[in-house]
Amino acid sequence: MHLQSISYFKLKGLKIERAFLPVGTIEAHGPAPLGTDNYIPFKLSEELSNEFNAIILPTISYGINKSLDFYIGSMGISEKTFKLLIYDVLKSCYKNGFKEVFIFNGHSGNTNALKEVSYKAHKNYNLKIAIIDWWEVVKDIDYFKEQKGHAGIDEISMLIYSYPKALNEIKGSFKAYKITSGITAYPNPRSILIDKNEIDFSNLELEKAKEYFSIVKEKIKNYIWEIIEGWKEI
Repeated sequence: MHLQSISYFKLKGLKIERAFLPVGTIEAHGPAPLGTDNYIPFKLSEELSNEFNAIILPTISYGINKSLDFYIGSMGISEKTFKLLIYDVLKSCYKNGFKEVFIFNGHSGNTNALKEVSYKAHKNYNLKIAIIDWWEVVKDIDYFKEQKGHAGIDEISMLIYSYPKALNEIKGSFKAYKITSGITAYPNPRSILIDKNEIDFSNLELEKAKEYFSIVKEKIKNYIWEIIEGWKEI
């Protein structure tokens, strides 16, 4: 259930105490949509919300962009603005009676700021908050053996399940930037950041994307249950 789609009359009667907050950014991802980091956390929160009786908050679509901010179409906000925005949203969660907030993050540039602000809101409002960086949670899943990373096969597969129309635009091979320890560049020379200098999207399939998304979702679901059960015992 989406917060922005229901009336306050209905929300008042539901007495929901758990909220899911998707957070991402607008940033270059090779041939994939600039909103890739928004589509994925939104879809994860949407598919998991019913099982956890959670209300889905509107996606925070602008995040902290750094090494890819130079690319046309990339639109981010300052770290200071981002922190203030997240904090005020968490404060509103407290005001509205939500006691647990799960932040579904789609962009690694947001992570440190989310941790800092979430801890502050937890201390000030006694909120229980968990941050889910989906790509970190599932990094041990060996479904795709190579070409994983920013705009890699794993992320783009998550995208095309979340937004199937994207599959029509992502075809063929593209140059990528191989991340190398000890070298930092602003901006990154390519907006596809993987462990190779080229990536081939020719074998992308909606069915494989669906299966991978299901694996990711199941693992995240188990972590959420574990967190909730632990919170109950505090």
